Amino acid sequence: MKKILFIISLMFLMTISVYALGGFSLKTDEFSFSNGSSNDNLNSKFSKEYSLTKSLDSGNSALEKQIIDLSKKTTYLLIGEFGQKNETSEHFYRRYNDYLALRYNPKVPKDPSNPLGLDVNSQEYKDDAISGLSVPGMFTKINELDIVYNSFGDIVVVPGNDGIMISKVVLPSIMLKTDDDDPLKYKTIKTNLIMYYMFKKLNNEYKLYYLMGETKENMDNYMNSVASSEDKARGLVSSYKSELDSIYNFGKLKAMKKSDFDSIYNKNINSLVALNGLYNNTIVTSGNGFFINDGLIVTTWSFLESALKDAQFISVIGNSKTYVLDGIVTINPDTDIAVLKVKEKNDSHVVLGNKKNLKTEDPAIMISTKSSINFSISTGIVISNSKYIQTSIPVSEADVGSPLFDKDGNVVGININKSLNSSISFAIDSDILKEIQDKFNKINFNEIKTVTFDKLKQDYYINSTSEKVYNNIPKSKWKEYSKIGDVEDNIKLTLVKASYKDGIVSLRYKNSLKGYIDNNQLINPFKAALKSSGYKEVLNTDKKSIYQNKKYKVIIMDEFNYLVIVMVKK
Repeated sequence: MKKILFIISLMFLMTISVYALGGFSLKTDEFSFSNGSSNDNLNSKFSKEYSLTKSLDSGNSALEKQIIDLSKKTTYLLIGEFGQKNETSEHFYRRYNDYLALRYNPKVPKDPSNPLGLDVNSQEYKDDAISGLSVPGMFTKINELDIVYNSFGDIVVVPGNDGIMISKVVLPSIMLKTDDDDPLKYKTIKTNLIMYYMFKKLNNEYKLYYLMGETKENMDNYMNSVASSEDKARGLVSSYKSELDSIYNFGKLKAMKKSDFDSIYNKNINSLVALNGLYNNTIVTSGNGFFINDGLIVTTWSFLESALKDAQFISVIGNSKTYVLDGIVTINPDTDIAVLKVKEKNDSHVVLGNKKNLKTEDPAIMISTKSSINFSISTGIVISNSKYIQTSIPVSEADVGSPLFDKDGNVVGININKSLNSSISFAIDSDILKEIQDKFNKINFNEIKTVTFDKLKQDYYINSTSEKVYNNIPKSKWKEYSKIGDVEDNIKLTLVKASYKDGIVSLRYKNSLKGYIDNNQLINPFKAALKSSGYKEVLNTDKKSIYQNKKYKVIIMDEFNYLVIVMVKK
């Protein structure tokens, strides 16, 4: 059985995380495939009295940029340069010393009564021990794997508690060594990697406090085991073995009994729903939701947008009961919230808790369905509740929109897809949800107006018979970029949008035969031309491919009935 050599056994277990590529993103807001429809235009489809005004804290953009730059520097010092396979001993040791200089090493108070001469009960001693093991230990193990990476994917920065800044760095399509039962035999495989870095301020400078992650195999096995068990047991309680127990105390969670979880489950099960987007009676996207008021479901805008792209309608399945969707009441893409209404008013809804009462290391409970068959319970702890609530509960794409509960069974947040398939997940807090509950408590259920799913889909997405071609690429620029992969000759689709800005060209093609001929089939000549002209493939998934040479990066995306090609000049 193939095994990735990621285990470091020091005082604790640390593993590297291989990330499902759903988290990878390129910030090309100007090149949205939805034909430039703004959030304001979309919100105009709904009644103004339903507008949701609550917003997330804006955060500190300067600090976020500082941590992003520090995360890139840490990655370089930890793994090496892009595409680096071999380096000199001199370069290796210089990189190692520079990496160690990033370590958080506070001055530990002295204690003459202790044999070590140090105050072993101080926070400084604990912090120094954690960073002193994890930082050099991870360098040793990473360099044993001979990792080769070619680009950064998504980098997300969030504030933790106690002044810690947490960053998630995605490295797509890396190469690394594995063993195959025999430790003396190695193979090189291509996979995707996520690293988590925790930085803590020391003398007005952020230092590397801790780093961690998991293997994709471990995470996928956990998710699959929960999903496969849901059809056998209702209210199944599962907890992912988190590597965060090295720096956080899971004692409050471990003190909870099965009867406590059963009580939370029974209190809320009739308020939960599974949401499925269907196309020709096949599920094409799944999510969760819950009744925030009688007959009103809150879920994520991310799920609804996915359904608008790929589905013909949405099914709503509750606890042994199916509901008929009346329509969409309102949305707020900025906070990733969507409110849906069912035709039949139910008599159950969740109770909202108070975010302010939520403390670091408090128990966190998610009730969701990954299989759309039964609901199960996943447990973890709160890591931080600044801006987003961050927990140690792994969240899959199917879990998005599920409620996050405190130990008393009250909803303190809604799980979102900001960090899918990783052990630090994110939830929008109950302050956002309270606005929804308060607003619609004042309106008679029968008077709440909706926009049907069909109508919203028709208004938001382009009708192929009336779509107009938009092109703002200067001729001189097109002469340069059209040579890449002989794109004009090799893409036999209708070009409906061509944009240029700041060295980036975006091309969107319409595939009117999507149901019969997939975009991936039509793109093969273009990919072959890229390879033959020296472009290196650094990512290849069903929905996204990336090719690059020393001058250009080419991103190919399959979005709904569109093929999107983005060409970036380095």
